[in-house]
This record gives sequence, structure tokens and C-alpha cells, in this order.
Amino acid sequence: MLIDLHCDTIYSLWNDPEKGSLLSSSLSVDRKKLIDGGVLGQCFALFVPMHEHVPEKHIEKTPWEILEELHDIFIRETAAAGIPQMRKAADLENGSLHAILTTEEGASIEGDISRLSTLRDWGVKIFGLTWNYENELGYPNSSDPMVMAEGLKEKGIEAVEECGRLGIIVDVSHLSDGGFMDAVRFAHGPVIATHSDARAVTDVSRNLADEELRLLADRGGVTGLNLCPAFLHDEKALSEDDAESNISDMVRHVMHIYRTAGEDVLAIGTDFDGIYGRLEIPSSDKLFLLRDALGKEGIPESVLDKMWYGNALRVFRDAERS
Repeated sequence: MLIDLHCDTIYSLWNDPEKGSLLSSSLSVDRKKLIDGGVLGQCFALFVPMHEHVPEKHIEKTPWEILEELHDIFIRETAAAGIPQMRKAADLENGSLHAILTTEEGASIEGDISRLSTLRDWGVKIFGLTWNYENELGYPNSSDPMVMAEGLKEKGIEAVEECGRLGIIVDVSHLSDGGFMDAVRFAHGPVIATHSDARAVTDVSRNLADEELRLLADRGGVTGLNLCPAFLHDEKALSEDDAESNISDMVRHVMHIYRTAGEDVLAIGTDFDGIYGRLEIPSSDKLFLLRDALGKEGIPESVLDKMWYGNALRVFRDAERS
């Protein structure tokens, strides 16, 4: 069984319908690949692009309008593929595949904290505060130390506190270091990084410092291993379509996180359909290759079970109780 904390499949289907559907597609994630991969819960991020990343055909739409369209696609695609949405963590206990709704880019709510209640009503379980741009809530990861040091803005703190009240998990992937610290400080429940690797292994700002990994562990959170080549081994790979995402690099990151912050912080957050290059693990049904490699490194099966689904499931349960 597996819980994947992040993919961009819904955005890909919204941006390019010719790629197929959630039932069957050329993408890394579709119903068959999920079932063949033993996926118990797939988190589908509603990723709202900003600035120059907004596709030309959608340029006149507001971030909230884009979010609503993405949500409509999530509802339509999961229904057509016969994948029920997880409303409570207990939904996963029967062992069947469920879709888990999340968001990426806090600018989607346009500074209106009351819209978090709408997201809760939609069944959103995880709210990402930033992507790669400053927004009404805070600042992104950055190669600029001044930006990296910036904390959450006033509305960002309000959003973190409101997420805690609503039972929505705060996602710190893409966030500045200062924002990370504020999120941990003001959160009422667990804080997670849905798709981030270890900065000590690959020194890029999108990855987490050792102190941050330990803080996540201390607060009962997790970090999902991201399969993006740039975060696994080389930031220059962000601009290289033929960059390689290798299992050996994934193993290095997992082993470092395991030794630095313990077994309870380990999770999977592939970033499928949001990453490019030559992927040694190209789709959900091939993730067993990583598990086999980690087993050969000496990680016990009990720990791999935690990484594959147990830790993420615990976080969903804890958020419901917070």
C-alpha cells in the first residue's frame, strides 16, 4: 500500500486535455497505474499557476477562478475513473484506492481567509502556502538569503491558524525558511512538506535543512520524497528536459532523512506530472523499485511500511483530532 502526498495530474489535464483522462492517459498517474502500484491514497494538488506560468488561454482568469476550474476537473475526472474522494482518514482503512484533494499556491484564495472554509467543504486536506512567488501569505524558497529569511505575512499566520481550526494540514513545500519556522510556530496541528528532499544532500533552496526535518518530526509531520531531478542531484536540471531522476539519488536522500530525523518523518511525494526528464521511476506502478532499493540498504520492512503509507495516514488522523 502507498500514499503519495503530491502529484500535478489535475493541472496537466486542465492545461492539456489531449493527454487523456484520469481513467487512462500518457501521464505518470492514472487509474490503472495507481491500482497496479498498490496506491491507497493519491493526493491530487490543485496547482494554480501564477504570473508568466499562466497558460495563454487562461490568462484572463483570476487565481480563484482557476482554482474552481481545477476543482471541477478533479470532481469530473475522479468520478469518471471510479476513484472515490477521501473525506476522512477512515476511508482508507478498507484498502481501496481513494483520491485526496490538496492545493498548491496560497495565492489561489487571493488573500481571503474565509475561502479556506470553502476548501474545507470541498474536502481539501492539505493547503500549500506558496509556490515559487511571493503572495499575500508569505515568501517562497529562494537563492536570495534575504527572501529565504522572510517569515509569513499577517495573512499567512491567519491562514495557518484557520487551517488548524478547520482540520486542514499546512504544507510548507516551496516556502521560505522563515515562513517554515512561522508555520511550525503558529500551526495547531501537524505541518508537512508534501514534496521536498534533503538540502544537506542536494543544496537547493527547495529542499529542507536538517533543522527543518527535525522540527517536522518533532511536530508529528512528514516530508514526501520528491522525484524531481533538480532536487535529487542538481538544480541545473530544472532547465534540462533530459535530466535524470535516479533511484540511487532517491536512496541517498531517504537514508539521510532517516538518519537525521527518524523513521516517523518519512513519506512519499512524487511530484508526478509536475516533473520532467528521464525518470527511472516514471509512474506510480514503478515505485516498488525504490522500495526494493531501500530494502537492500537495510531499511526494515516496518519502516518502509511507515514511509509508504503509515506516517501519512497518521498525519491525516492527527489533523482530524487537532
